[in-house]
Amino acid sequence: MTETEIHDQFVETYMHILKYIGDFVSVPTRPYKITFEAYIVMQMIATSEEPLTLVKIANEQRVSRSAIARQINVLLDLKYIDQTTNTKDRRIKYLSLTPTGLKVEQAISDASNKRFHQWLQVYGEKRANDTLRYITDAEKKATTMGFSGFSGLHDKRSAHAGYSDPRV
Repeated sequence: MTETEIHDQFVETYMHILKYIGDFVSVPTRPYKITFEAYIVMQMIATSEEPLTLVKIANEQRVSRSAIARQINVLLDLKYIDQTTNTKDRRIKYLSLTPTGLKVEQAISDASNKRFHQWLQVYGEKRANDTLRYITDAEKKATTMGFSGFSGLHDKRSAHAGYSDPRV
């Protein structure tokens, strides 16, 4: 296959497969009127051994504070999470799931796990592992070559003005 053919196949794959993985993953969140990203915030809160703040979540997810704030505001409006202000530093607000939030987080987790299990039965564990290894390897190589890498593209805090094509 020529480089042009590989490029064309890459674009075709993106347009018809990779773009829709997010849709596939987010189906369990739809009945609860939240995005998959908001669910991940809920899951982080549910599984954290220490109190979480917006800043901790933003740093761990490698996204901007405003991106997490948008998710948190939706979750607050839906009464899925609460905020508790630190008594010593009122700027710090700890996040916790409400009883409704706990039920929603568990329901989405169960549905997501079931959906993934069904996909894994069709796709196969070995192929899934190979695919994940390939994607991880591509991320590392892109970063090593000087591309901003997948993480950098996801992290809206860093301007893409810093992106450089290593061939130029």
